[in-house]
Amino acid sequence: MIQSQNIKVFFDESGKRKDKPNLMGGLSIPANIYASEKMELLSQKLRDGSVKLHWKEVTGKAEYRDNIINALELIAEHHQLIKFNVIHYDYSMLATRRGFGDDLIEKMIYTKFPERIIYGLLRGYGRTVDITTDIFIEDSTEYTSFKLNDLVKEQLNIQSLYRGEHYLVSTSQLVPKGEEIGVEVTDLLLGVIRNIIENKPDSASNGYAVRNSVIINLLKNRNFYKLITQIKYFEWTNMRALAEIDFNDYLQLFIANHYDHWE
Repeated sequence: MIQSQNIKVFFDESGKRKDKPNLMGGLSIPANIYASEKMELLSQKLRDGSVKLHWKEVTGKAEYRDNIINALELIAEHHQLIKFNVIHYDYSMLATRRGFGDDLIEKMIYTKFPERIIYGLLRGYGRTVDITTDIFIEDSTEYTSFKLNDLVKEQLNIQSLYRGEHYLVSTSQLVPKGEEIGVEVTDLLLGVIRNIIENKPDSASNGYAVRNSVIINLLKNRNFYKLITQIKYFEWTNMRALAEIDFNDYLQLFIANHYDHWE
């Protein structure tokens, strides 16, 4: 008996060019979980503008901070049903490659990495499972210029046929900011991961002090801690293959360096 499942996939990035670390991430959520009452309520608040969910807002008003924390804790309630993949790439290594124009480098970044991230979320389901997928990518100039939504849909479906996978990308679309809660949560998670990797002391700035405190308090939530520890994290450094890194190493260093908040 074949089981059918619809999965929503969301994609975003954090950091461009010299703005290290350069991160891209994809989040997958079963459609029925995404359509739950709590998710729908948060989505409606997002669309009517009553909540702001961007990581940079975490250092702003207490109200914004509370909304961000609530959104992350809500998604973490379903950590056992969620996948989150991240690629950390080094743009400076691409910039030093001779003979390749900027346009080709940009095209590689904004097409190949997203495809690899999303493929990793969809691959590997068993023979008795048929997955249909809807992809949502935060709209940006780069993604529009490369028609990333159309390209990703085509390439992923080709991959599914070629590798005998059991998924089909039904739709893939670019969405403006403030429309899809899944895209906003992807942005928030990338912001958390970015801060953990940077691991700067509170003394670096007031902004870092606030972000560090928020992350440590989130990690005290068992569901959120499990969500962060189960991410698939890869680093690309101009090598033939992506290197999968245990993100727990970064996480433990971060907790150790901010242990005053942890206690």
